[in-house]
Amino acid sequence: MHILISSRSLMACLLGSLAVLPGPALAVGDITDIPLEQLVETDVQTAASISQQISQSSSAVSIVTAEDIKLFGYRTLADILASMRGLQVSNDRQYDYMGGRGFGRTGDYPGRVMLLIDGFQANDNLYNSAYLGQDGLLDTELIERVEYVSGPGSVTYGNGAFYGIINIITKTGQQFDGTQVSTEFSSYQGRKQRITYGKVLDNGADVLMSASTFYSAGQNLYFKEFASGGSDGVARDLDGERNRRYFIKGSYEQWSLEGGYVSRYKDDPTAAYSADFNAKPSSLGDASGFLNLKYDDTLSPVLKMSLRTYYGQYRNAGRYMYDGELFSERGIGRWWGTDIKFVDTRFSGHRLLMGAEYRQDYQQDFELPTGTLHRQTQTVSSYIQDEYSVSPRLTLNYGARLDLGNDHLHQVSPRAGLAYELSGMTTLKASYSTAFRRPNVYEKYYSDRSIQRENPDLKNELVKAYELVLEHRPLPNIRILSSLYHYQTQRRIGETYVNGNTLQYFNWPDSHARGADIELEQHWDNGAYMRASYAWQDNRDDSGKQMINSPRHMAKSSVSYPLLGPRLNSGLEVLYMGQRPDDSRATLPSYTLVNLTLVSRQVIPNLEVSASLKNLLDRDYAVAASSYMLPDRIAQNGRTFWLQCIYDFK
Repeated sequence: MHILISSRSLMACLLGSLAVLPGPALAVGDITDIPLEQLVETDVQTAASISQQISQSSSAVSIVTAEDIKLFGYRTLADILASMRGLQVSNDRQYDYMGGRGFGRTGDYPGRVMLLIDGFQANDNLYNSAYLGQDGLLDTELIERVEYVSGPGSVTYGNGAFYGIINIITKTGQQFDGTQVSTEFSSYQGRKQRITYGKVLDNGADVLMSASTFYSAGQNLYFKEFASGGSDGVARDLDGERNRRYFIKGSYEQWSLEGGYVSRYKDDPTAAYSADFNAKPSSLGDASGFLNLKYDDTLSPVLKMSLRTYYGQYRNAGRYMYDGELFSERGIGRWWGTDIKFVDTRFSGHRLLMGAEYRQDYQQDFELPTGTLHRQTQTVSSYIQDEYSVSPRLTLNYGARLDLGNDHLHQVSPRAGLAYELSGMTTLKASYSTAFRRPNVYEKYYSDRSIQRENPDLKNELVKAYELVLEHRPLPNIRILSSLYHYQTQRRIGETYVNGNTLQYFNWPDSHARGADIELEQHWDNGAYMRASYAWQDNRDDSGKQMINSPRHMAKSSVSYPLLGPRLNSGLEVLYMGQRPDDSRATLPSYTLVNLTLVSRQVIPNLEVSASLKNLLDRDYAVAASSYMLPDRIAQNGRTFWLQCIYDFK
């Protein structure tokens, strides 16, 4: 019930705020209409919090556009990330977890990647989690593009930008220009409805509003670990999921305001944390919301300012049975903050970014049967970064950030990088960067006196990263990207069972990750498109063992081809995942998935129909289970279908 009340309150605030929003919106072009030779010069906003051209950024950048999302049938942010070079996504029937380049242990709530939605840091303040599935804040139809910048990003974004940054840029009302409705049907009795309205008003204000609902009954799942003692090992009617989403966005002149809310309920078939198997209730509930108000101004021809104030909230609830008795818990997190940044170009060849941020996590609570845990955190940060064009071919990027917290876990994060244009077709990039992550409230203070114990002595995690990137464009419509990297992680936080069956988090010894990846991207004049990538990684802990759920090899290929011109497009995706160890150190076998999507536009005027078959070849495969689950691996879905109809009222 608290989730329903929270959603109504937040939506009232969203609508009320938009009603008084002052106005003309900045027109944003459709990136899907940009040919590759221009796309490689598209501004990337994440790497340095300054718009940079991809060819000048010293980081390796991956981009998935709205057209990619449509052509390959990506339904969640997890689908989008799973298509990117060197990344993997695992689902343990509770949450989706992203991995790559030395991280990605299933059940590792922090994830160590920062998620930004138009600049708002969307990770919660209890677990520092980024939500990628049906618990995510956005419908994929609202996404203009997703950028992923690999490597530490604490120099600009601070705590949590550890192994990479995901930046989502949302669409504008102008891009919808009216009302759009959609309905979807999928396997396991899945269904979804969405209504979106977007428009540029007569006064120039750009307005976007959207709401959606989703439901899936899930499936009955077999776990051999529970097939004993009178149980057949089947969890029945314990894989269902449903959600509700709301999103609103407006801009007028220098002002912009946006907010979102999602509530998600998920049945849990895994009997996690030694709960009773195949017992009801066994469920998780999550609700996230945010408001982000921003003011941008050009103070002079050489000085720009951006001022932002934001609010975020997160709630979760878990219900499990233990020996026939109900155990329930709730987590509540709320935070607000403000930041100001300046971009100064008065010095020839230099683009200086200077900023400061104050953030107050004023509620970080866990309500347990044993009592309520309450924590608060305050952080003050300042940072400076310089993008220095030494010559038309050479760009240097260097800076540092200072974070001061009332938990006394202060941190300085430096970074340096360069981009050198070897020729008009080839650019070499090199970078050294550092990042940190504070232990979150769950890791450091959570204790229910039976399942998990607190550890107030946890220290900051640290990472040092070295990366070399080579980008080559032999032809205007072809782009080749390759990279070498080495990461050293210190004091990594992880859970260990103590006293037999009680979890406790500790700072683990150092781990190392090294690897290489390569990607080829090509566009053709008839609208066909191809992207293929291969990644090799060697991730080891202090004992020299391969990191859990870390494959040595990953390969991906995506091909889109117009079958009947613009009226019918096909999207074929092939994903290969190599062998990797599970939590018991047994080897999970490799697998290859094939996904097929067909998109028919203008079936009748203003109607678009899409259909997908995921895991087309119906392969049996599994991912590593979380350490707090009895099974070592979790079976994934076989062949599934998805059908969507979108109608625009113009």
